[in-house]
Amino acid sequence: MIIAAIGEDEFSKEKRIERFLEETLGDLKDDPMSRTILFATDPDIPSVVDAVFTACESVSMFSSEQVVVVRKCEVLKADEMKSLAKWLSHKPSCKLLLEFSKLDARGELFKALKTAGTIEKYDVPKQYKMAEWIAAAIPSHFKKAIDPEASNYLAEALGTDTKLVCEEVEKILLFAPDAPKITLDLVKTMVVPQRELVAYEIQESFGKRDPKEYTRKLNEMLNNGVNAVQIVASLYSYTLDLLNTASLSAKGMSPKDIATKLGKNDFIFNIKGKAPENARRWGKPLLCRVLRRLADLDYEIKSGKCSTRIAQELALAALVVR
Repeated sequence: MIIAAIGEDEFSKEKRIERFLEETLGDLKDDPMSRTILFATDPDIPSVVDAVFTACESVSMFSSEQVVVVRKCEVLKADEMKSLAKWLSHKPSCKLLLEFSKLDARGELFKALKTAGTIEKYDVPKQYKMAEWIAAAIPSHFKKAIDPEASNYLAEALGTDTKLVCEEVEKILLFAPDAPKITLDLVKTMVVPQRELVAYEIQESFGKRDPKEYTRKLNEMLNNGVNAVQIVASLYSYTLDLLNTASLSAKGMSPKDIATKLGKNDFIFNIKGKAPENARRWGKPLLCRVLRRLADLDYEIKSGKCSTRIAQELALAALVVR
């Protein structure tokens, strides 16, 4: 059994490695005498590939084959990959899992792995699909329900780092082990946003043209260290989405098709985010004016013409407060 786990979805690869050890070793999956775990980044191993060959040819105390897992294989040198590909061309009998963050499908090693074993892809979900991934993965892995709003917040706050998302959920469950489900309030209490743009909440009040909620959220974000350039970039992107929504709606395109065309999640963009309603609420002429003002404001802040906190807050507030 030879498996190549390729991709940047670190959480799913970790789960696959656990399954591989359970499938091959059963109750002995944690026994160091029955398995060999190697890291291609280990500076103390003169030749990782030679160590793989030796481990795969060894026997354990409980079976005729040693189970071998090699992590971070993407750092292998060209000559090591060539040696590994040559060895795999003979289709060795072994229990081996090789983990890569990426591997060129045109290369000799990829082709050898495809012939000798199984290639499994673990691609990171697209940002607009991340909330769906969280909504499916958390109940499956942690056996705990999660509110859609909490999934959306985690996706917006943490981005597409699947391992980080699950580590944060583990932290939440340590804090509140008896919680019947993971709620938005619980997530907001425990999770510090990691993404450069924390856009989820400001977009909602901006889209609704709700001056009271928008100015409150704007002040809160600035107080929490989100700088004005980040907010401008977030609002510019969202305003452009609303303008595109208005234009495509005028051509008769359905909201679901618009979300697909713009690379958005239908639930988050249309149902939760109410993009069609917000586009109509603003109207195309005003959205064009807001886009131009945001572009000007970005220049003014970066050039120092709008440099103080109060000036930036007032300029951003004026987009909605009229």
